[in-house]
Amino acid sequence: MQSLLRDLRYATRQLCKSPGFTITVILTLALGIGATTSIFSCVYGLLIKSLPFQDERSIITLSETNSQVKGASEATYLDYLDWRNQQTSFSQVAAYSTVNPSSVSLVIDGKPAQIQRVLASGNFFSLLGVSPVAGRLFDNQDDITGKNNVAVISASAWQTYFGRDRSTIGRSISLNGTSYTVIGVLPSNASFPAEGEVWLPLSLLDQPTRASRVWHSVKVLGRLRPGVSLSAARSDMQTVAQRLSAAYPATNRNEGIALDPLHDNLVSTLRPAMLCLMGAVVLVLIVACVNVANLLLVRATESRRDVAVRKALGANRQHLFRQYLAQTLMLSLLGGSLGILLASIALPLLRVALTHTEGFDESLLHSISLNFPVLLFTLAVCTLTAFLFGLLPAARTSAPLVDILRSGDRSSSHNHRGRAILVTTEIAIAVVVVFLSTLVVRSFQKLIAIDPGLRTDHILTAEITLPTPRYGDSSPLTNRFYEQVLENIVQSHGVLSAATTTQVPLRPSQVMTRFLIEGAPALAPGTFPYAQIRFISPDYFRAMGIGLLKGRTFTRSDIDSTTGFFVVNESFARHYLSSRDPIGANILIGVMSPTPSKIPVVGVVSNARDLGIDSDPEPEIYLPGYGLHAVLLVRTTLSSDDAATMVRNAVRAADPAQPVYHIETIDAVLADSVARQRMTATLLGSFALITLVLAAIGSFGVLSYSVAQRTREIGVRMAIGANRGDILQLILRQAAGSMGIGIFAGLVAGFLAARLINGLLFQTNITDPLSLAISISALVLVTVLAATIPALRAASVNPVDALRSE
Repeated sequence: MQSLLRDLRYATRQLCKSPGFTITVILTLALGIGATTSIFSCVYGLLIKSLPFQDERSIITLSETNSQVKGASEATYLDYLDWRNQQTSFSQVAAYSTVNPSSVSLVIDGKPAQIQRVLASGNFFSLLGVSPVAGRLFDNQDDITGKNNVAVISASAWQTYFGRDRSTIGRSISLNGTSYTVIGVLPSNASFPAEGEVWLPLSLLDQPTRASRVWHSVKVLGRLRPGVSLSAARSDMQTVAQRLSAAYPATNRNEGIALDPLHDNLVSTLRPAMLCLMGAVVLVLIVACVNVANLLLVRATESRRDVAVRKALGANRQHLFRQYLAQTLMLSLLGGSLGILLASIALPLLRVALTHTEGFDESLLHSISLNFPVLLFTLAVCTLTAFLFGLLPAARTSAPLVDILRSGDRSSSHNHRGRAILVTTEIAIAVVVVFLSTLVVRSFQKLIAIDPGLRTDHILTAEITLPTPRYGDSSPLTNRFYEQVLENIVQSHGVLSAATTTQVPLRPSQVMTRFLIEGAPALAPGTFPYAQIRFISPDYFRAMGIGLLKGRTFTRSDIDSTTGFFVVNESFARHYLSSRDPIGANILIGVMSPTPSKIPVVGVVSNARDLGIDSDPEPEIYLPGYGLHAVLLVRTTLSSDDAATMVRNAVRAADPAQPVYHIETIDAVLADSVARQRMTATLLGSFALITLVLAAIGSFGVLSYSVAQRTREIGVRMAIGANRGDILQLILRQAAGSMGIGIFAGLVAGFLAARLINGLLFQTNITDPLSLAISISALVLVTVLAATIPALRAASVNPVDALRSE
């Protein structure tokens, strides 16, 4: 122990003697370790750390698939019951729903607030293995009609609306005008789904939805039985799907069941980006280590005379080796400490970026922190980097005395070759990082340059969900409310237009309908085309800037029409009505019923990327009308805050008890829809910049030292006739050698690595010539700039002074 303390004291003295060197090394390591720690904390929290549920690896999501529709969707209630009753792989199967409606009005002290509602089966919480912080959670008895007037609330709702008052348990609350008794509070880190604020029994799902095999409205979870593998469960559920397809061909003919671990399901959209960022940041750390290794090699070479003297006086090799490693370990720990400080500053910014990412489950935010495993990882990185960049210089100082004395020749090719290899490695890694980041940045630029097909500027959105007890299924009441709200808004100062729809534009949704085209060739039984469907008010197309291509849009009288009318988008007309005039074509909907409705097309509008700008426009049907849930769209010249106040006042004037929620601008919705891509591009771009700076510093340092060591050689060359141009060319040729090999090796590695991130790219090929040109140009420019000063210094050497100094 005393020996270790002596080594550390010696290391401290040595480092204090060279403050410039010490600060440079610490800052270099801090950048590498800080970036690595920041990204690893996200990777650990999102991809590695277990969810706060009992044996969470055995919790599986079950989703419905259809061979005619991309991706997976929620299940119908009847399918959920059949899955639960016919499967043999799960000890429990539970369901929950976040639709119809997704929110309810909570009245506290006479003031309405809109909160997010989840309907959950009686065994939902027991499947998750969650325990309450107060009261109790649902059991199967609570999910029986007539006994289901109970509610469980989240910890945040308990704090926000009830001040964590223990007397909340057993208290009666009003939700959409109906009384429920609060029976329990969930832990703050175990609310699932994360957006939920109040959980009610699944038996409250409306009867038409419960009786339908068409309305996909419930999400299903299963807990694997002990000893049952995921592949076995998939085989089991495939058998169930085939059985249901045979029993209900009209609705289940093309249906399948997708099974995924819950954890994987929650992070599926972020996993590729996180792994890409982790790989990039490790490369940044390696470049930092190579830079420090170069600095330490130079320092070791300069101190060889001191080492030789100490060896001659009796110092043993092990002692010298240990002292040098103590220096590198101290540098690494100091760099790591500063890196942790940088990571603590970066993490809140990363959390904010993640919360704006579409589809991100905010319950995972609790896991992203500088917790013990992350700090342990940082300590391991510090120790590893100390050995990585310190081992070679330490070995040099502990070499036999005769070798040290022999290495005194300043033109030693061995030392020069070692540093050249390190610089070449640094350049190669820099090429990989710059090439990958350029591909991702180019991809992001192409993404945000896409025309969404609708207006995004100066449009405010706000959501309303009307309570069933007050409005029920009464269309006149609902219509009157929304028309009054729209009239109040349009008459307000600064409003250009206003409309309603059922889904927020540019936000992914799966509101689809089966249909048939009258007169089209017959399809196989149970096979129907699908289209997106949304209800809109008559001014929707004008407010959103969606152009009319043919026919007409809706009028106020269309809402009250008993016949009904459709407007379709260009994609629908091209896919299904290309062989005829779309105007007047009849579309059959409600095709699962004995008497489907026949509705004529009255107009065709231009495509809008309603599901997000990274999704191609899909066939879409628009219907005139209002529902219990609606999204207000207000085009205005007012500021966002003033517009939000105006909308609240307009709604309050129509119904004082009706809250408004999720108020945001379409620009913000658009920004959120590309938040993941923006975060990835920004971070990779930052890593590329750091790597370029480190590569420049590394090249500059090695070339500067090389010039200093070759001063006598340069003097001799100039004495026998070499001019300044020859010397300049000599040094630049040395830099060009490392640069050429490094760029070539980096491009080969970059193309291989680019295949791994292909899924992150939008309309960008991994052989994108512009990305290739930018990467090569950046490294050439950086290397030339780094070589210019040493080359000019070499060219300005006075041969007389150079020879006299020797």
